[in-house]
Amino acid sequence: MTNPNLDKIVPILAKVVDGQNLTAQESEKVFTNIFLYDKEGYHLATIIAAIHAKGETADELLGFVNTYRKLGARINSLSSDKLIDLSGTGGGTFKTINVSTTASFIVAAAGYKVAKEAFYGVTSPTGSADIFLAFGIDIRKISKNVLEKTIKKVGICPYFGSFLSPSLANINQIDRKIFVDKRLHIRSPFHLATNIYSPALLKYRIYGCYSEKYLEVLGELFSKLGYERSLVFYGYPGIPEISNVGKTIVVEQNGKKFKKYILTPSSLGIRRAKPEDIKTGGKEQNIIDFLRILQGKERGPKADLAAINAAAAFYVLGESETIASSVPKALGIIKSGEGFRILERLVQAAGQPKLLQAWLTKI
Repeated sequence: MTNPNLDKIVPILAKVVDGQNLTAQESEKVFTNIFLYDKEGYHLATIIAAIHAKGETADELLGFVNTYRKLGARINSLSSDKLIDLSGTGGGTFKTINVSTTASFIVAAAGYKVAKEAFYGVTSPTGSADIFLAFGIDIRKISKNVLEKTIKKVGICPYFGSFLSPSLANINQIDRKIFVDKRLHIRSPFHLATNIYSPALLKYRIYGCYSEKYLEVLGELFSKLGYERSLVFYGYPGIPEISNVGKTIVVEQNGKKFKKYILTPSSLGIRRAKPEDIKTGGKEQNIIDFLRILQGKERGPKADLAAINAAAAFYVLGESETIASSVPKALGIIKSGEGFRILERLVQAAGQPKLLQAWLTKI
């Protein structure tokens, strides 16, 4: 027996399969019905493949994110001029240490609040969620209340939006069925925009993308979502981070205004690294590198990479006139070990301190 709610969206599916763009309203309608009623994932697979094949628009991604906003949790008390997220699409062709996770603790150590979108590694040895899980912080068990209290108390807390609301339980299941169980490892609107949804009312964001191709689209999306200021970027040699190996292409959104520019290691005031200096060493090494940077024991290219991404967050938050001028502050926080003390407080609040201590013996 067919589901009448899914029957209603077939004309919209037909439209996008024919290569036509959807309005934000059409996109929200189709994704709302899929999220709630598509138990097998056929409609989801059809729409994401068709949209990606023709090329995602800002309006289509807006409808997608608005579906999460409508069905997901909202935490109005976390709206703040000091609140930010450092995340991105993942999926870079060159695999590095966990940059945005490390940079998030540097930002929290500076007194800002970080609502850290996190998920498990799919194409990389460790996603943000894997780093946190190593210390007993399980994003599947982070409730709305825990998220709110921990950010207020500690300054940072990880979460994944789909785990916070019962209305998103079905999309979790079919997402896993398509991308994990069926191993359908294709890029899609999911990879571009799922991590953009936040239960907090964010005004500021830095967001790495796996391809330069989508920077303008994502910048426009953040504007449509009402962000005051954001940076979207792609770094060479293929990372969704600001790079210290090669150039970084940036689209800066400020209200309804946009500008595109290039950053280089020299323009950021740091040494140019070699790809092998920042590449992943596997899951265990990534966790060790994360701890060494936060403790101030790592002062080389990996620390520089975390610092320039934290500096980008300081810039978006309005602390400095340029990203480069905030790099010394980020490096100073790394040297001081303040980021590690934030981690200790987070583990005490939401994790297992004995697991953190076990990892410290490996450094």
